[in-house]
Amino acid sequence: MSGWLERKFILGFWSKRFCKLEDNRIEIWKDEECTKIDSEMEITQQTTIEILDDDKEFRFVVETPDVDTYQLKAASKDELMKWILALRSITFSNNDLTMENFKILSVIGRGFYGKVMLVSKISNNEIFAIKSIHKSRLIQSDKVHTVIAERNILSKAAHPFIISLKFAFQTPSKFYLGLEYAPGGELFFHMQKRGAFPLEDLKIYLAEIALALNHLHSIGVVYRDLKPENVLLSAQGHIKLTDFGLAKDLYNEELTSTFCGTSEYLAPEIIRHEKYGIEVDWWSLGILTYELLFNKTPFCHPNKSRLFQNILEKEVQYPAGVQTSIIEFINGLLQKDKRKRLTFKQMQNLEFFKGLNFNDVLALKVQPSFIPKCDNQGVPSNFYTEFTTEQPADSFVMPVYGSAEKYPGFSYMEPEGLQSSLPKDFADLDLKDSEPHDSNETN
Repeated sequence: MSGWLERKFILGFWSKRFCKLEDNRIEIWKDEECTKIDSEMEITQQTTIEILDDDKEFRFVVETPDVDTYQLKAASKDELMKWILALRSITFSNNDLTMENFKILSVIGRGFYGKVMLVSKISNNEIFAIKSIHKSRLIQSDKVHTVIAERNILSKAAHPFIISLKFAFQTPSKFYLGLEYAPGGELFFHMQKRGAFPLEDLKIYLAEIALALNHLHSIGVVYRDLKPENVLLSAQGHIKLTDFGLAKDLYNEELTSTFCGTSEYLAPEIIRHEKYGIEVDWWSLGILTYELLFNKTPFCHPNKSRLFQNILEKEVQYPAGVQTSIIEFINGLLQKDKRKRLTFKQMQNLEFFKGLNFNDVLALKVQPSFIPKCDNQGVPSNFYTEFTTEQPADSFVMPVYGSAEKYPGFSYMEPEGLQSSLPKDFADLDLKDSEPHDSNETN
């Protein structure tokens, strides 16, 4: 993470400095090109990061005892929170955890690069989901950056409707991400098992997803992989977005052009190979809404070329008798021209969400009627048996050597008490529209 902050000097004056987090230290430079260093300080477990009580100025102090103290000032509360979370994540970095600290209870998911295991920590029986990723397969596919990005984004994306990163560590052969366990399983699992959800439940799910997406956008992240398989349910039936392997931090770029995502959910601007921003996530929300309501995506076709042609040219078709409020909401999200697509602020005022208070949704005061059955968190009853019947073990993988053996700064431990403070800390950020990126730039 890097950006401009103001630093207070010993004589009491403030001066702008370019600050940069590099591995386990903060560097303060006089210029953005990082040619003239002003100061640097190692961040350790003894380092304290404190917000100064000031409603008008977003000041904080970074202090390592017997080393140095920096008093810094951000331009906004949003920037302040980004720096606080990033700095505190370094102080809680964890070099001691290994799989020996956990009992593997079950496999609950699998992909080409690894698997997800349900585990309990031996010392206190706390339940987690650990995602293990093979380094060698990432290297062969030139995808190492995806797990690094996932770790970095999750460490700063704390939110009630986003799966939280609890810890991270690595071995010479694998990366491990310790995630909050969502015992309700995938929304897709329940769609297949029970069919359509009640409309009122869907409205709550969609509001929760919209809040999560808008929060990501507010911290400069575009999600790019919204689909039912990546939407989990908590024990209380609330949404948890997961799998940030395709998420992109646009903090220093504003727009990106990578062609990625699930084909049926791709926005027109991605298919046209234009530069794009956060609007692609709102398009995906429109596709997801249609699929949740009608059990298929609106532009589906077995031939990928025809699918892409449908996305670019075809208008959305609805079954007879669909409520006009549903059509208005989906059509607003599925505008081919991203400049005309619904924003977060606009969608809150639609007839579709009438009577639903987004402040109450964010504070977890609005409860869906469907509560997933999960009597015993150690028994994954809402996951596919093709995974849960596997032998629960962490497989041996040949290690890699050289620079890939250990990536600096990957280890992480969630700051204590972070999750309990989220609705209060983020409420005033989430209900605003995140700043849209320049929609006119196309190359």
